[in-house]
Amino acid sequence: MKQSNRWLLFTMIAFFLITASCATFQKNYVPPTFYLESPQPVLLAQMSLEQRIAFEEGWKSLKQGNLDKARKELLKLGEGNAFFNLGEGYCRLYENRSSDAEAFFLKALEINPDLIAARVGLGTIYEKEGLKDKLFLQLREILKKTPEHSWAKPKYDALKNEMTQNLLEAAKTYLNQNKKDQARQTLLQALFYSPDSVEAHLLLARLYRSEKNYAQALTHYQTLYSFLPRDKQVLREYAETLEENDDLSKSLDLYEKLKELAPGDKQVQEKIEFLRNQLGIIELPSMYQAIPQAKAITRQDLAAILAVKFNQYLPQPATPPIIVDISTSWAAKFIIRVAAVPLMDIYDNHTFEPNRVVTRAELAETLFRLINYLQGKGKKIVPIIPVNKIQISDIPEDNLYYLPALQMVAYQLMELSTQRRFWPDLPVSGIEALRTADILLNLIK
Repeated sequence: MKQSNRWLLFTMIAFFLITASCATFQKNYVPPTFYLESPQPVLLAQMSLEQRIAFEEGWKSLKQGNLDKARKELLKLGEGNAFFNLGEGYCRLYENRSSDAEAFFLKALEINPDLIAARVGLGTIYEKEGLKDKLFLQLREILKKTPEHSWAKPKYDALKNEMTQNLLEAAKTYLNQNKKDQARQTLLQALFYSPDSVEAHLLLARLYRSEKNYAQALTHYQTLYSFLPRDKQVLREYAETLEENDDLSKSLDLYEKLKELAPGDKQVQEKIEFLRNQLGIIELPSMYQAIPQAKAITRQDLAAILAVKFNQYLPQPATPPIIVDISTSWAAKFIIRVAAVPLMDIYDNHTFEPNRVVTRAELAETLFRLINYLQGKGKKIVPIIPVNKIQISDIPEDNLYYLPALQMVAYQLMELSTQRRFWPDLPVSGIEALRTADILLNLIK
């Protein structure tokens, strides 16, 4: 009986030993906890069939957490292969060897810059280590190739908003402390993260404008205008900066657009008129167009001719003269300009008599004043005929109009008729007045 029990025990031990020797040990693998992106099929298709099989087997093992088998398969690709470096990078990442993993991912991108999975790997490392600038760059590169990338896009949007807002707040603090250099650098950083940030562009534009760095300010205002073409505040500041930079033509264009958005804004209308005058742009009333047909021009006609033809030489009056009878005149604004110099008289009772006909003597006196004014501003206007060679038979030398008439003949702006007559009391036609003004303009130029 004892012998039988010993035999049974021996048999059982032998059975277990034989079973254990024949059994294969099954190891449990833990899949990676990080996001593992498969390479683009179009890139895999560039490998040979053997390489694709090796990579797919290695990648499958990597996703299971079986690094030994993954490495065995990946080594078949060769260490100079981008997909080997990609796989080894993820193996190192699995082993928490971030520095080594980064090097392999960078090598993979050096070999094949289109490998998005390598950028995902780098992004995973930088996110884990809190390297937000580096993470942002990788996310941005991924989205350049795949704009709706499911892993990168939400991270990119969240990081972009976070960094931009933090930098904007920091910049405002610097501005409040009058630390302009720090504010500028911080705002430029904000634009690195958000090139379309309206607030960053506006703060930079205002900062550069305050420093009279108009070229830089205008760059940001131009960008803002492309974003917000109907924003009245942006338009106003852009137009003001252009004017400060002496780009009056573009400034006028923007004020015209602003007028469309704010038709009742008197300041905008005044600025438009000022810039037009500076540029020599005058809106001519229909009555001005009728002057050439006039057989006898009036004082308001003459004022309009002088204000239009010599616009660039006449100043805008700081304090307009008091004139009581021009409120209904079509040439009121022209009358104010010439009367302020004064090229034409305002009478003692503050009237101008805009509808009174102009005589040749009065035209001569007005042009005589204009020539003296222009010469006082440095314009050289040289007589064509010496005054001692001129004789006028119908104006006495002691007459108020004698010297002006003499000068008009000397400059060949007006002529004597037969018997050396000036005909001082004759009315002036529209054609004669316009021609005389044009001759004087040519003498100036």
